[in-house]
Amino acid sequence: MTKIFNPLTTCVLFVCCLFSSLATAQKSKTIDNITKTHQINIAYRDAPPFSYKTANGKVVGYVIDLCNVIINDMSKRLSIPDLKVNYIDNKYLPERDALLREQKVDMICSVNANVVEWKSIADYSTPYTYSYTRFATLKDKKIARIEQLAGHTVTVTAGSVDSIALNQANRELGLNMLVISTPTMEKAFDLMQDGTASAAFINDISLKEIIEARNDEKSFSVSEKGVGKPQFFVILLPHDDNEFKTLVNQSLCKIRRSPDFAKLHNTWFNTPLPYLKLNLQTPFSKEMDHILSQSDNCNEINASSN
Repeated sequence: MTKIFNPLTTCVLFVCCLFSSLATAQKSKTIDNITKTHQINIAYRDAPPFSYKTANGKVVGYVIDLCNVIINDMSKRLSIPDLKVNYIDNKYLPERDALLREQKVDMICSVNANVVEWKSIADYSTPYTYSYTRFATLKDKKIARIEQLAGHTVTVTAGSVDSIALNQANRELGLNMLVISTPTMEKAFDLMQDGTASAAFINDISLKEIIEARNDEKSFSVSEKGVGKPQFFVILLPHDDNEFKTLVNQSLCKIRRSPDFAKLHNTWFNTPLPYLKLNLQTPFSKEMDHILSQSDNCNEINASSN
């Protein structure tokens, strides 16, 4: 009996230790750190209408508003009424990966899509909007289709989902385009505008904002056809932290399925942008709601939270 009992005891102890270590591993480091410090770190970059800093130093934007809803809910859920928000300027997109790997931020509230290429260093919230990668050209070049850019020099923001879509199209269509990677969308557009490149590949929401800001809309053309599939925009979260992700998604889905969601969209896409006075004139539509409803998992999240 002793010979039988000892191995069984060892096995039971091993299983208990295993479950104990799994429970510890699953505990949210992000929530634990927020609870200890009473602070949350939010990364953003200058990309209206999603996120930008105003002349008086205030960080605003569509995704910033969504993240503020999440932060307010988190403050209540964690009983931290004095929760402080630290904004970290992710000025150049390539720096984003280091912020995630080194766990310097709790959420990245800017322009980011849920592409598989980033899954090893980040997790994603449920989608809150979508767009397509399109390209802008000087109108007098009369370039309407991507096939007309074969052999041309083009620009795109380094590390962006637009870069992924462009490089894939370049390979699959055999266009042999020379791609210049830039640190910002504005720089990519500048190189197209000054003639260094024939086209700039940028998500259509940001592209519309950049063109409106130039006050010279008649000089540019934007491709009617998108490059690749729709890009679903998300809030980037720490990798492998399901507890924190659940809190974020519960808050995001709460506003996503409320009448306030359309109002929030229209504030940033269909009225003059705060402090910038630009109007993207893109009202929230039934088509947008339908596409988002097919892509998010809010029904499942809402059911689990009830």
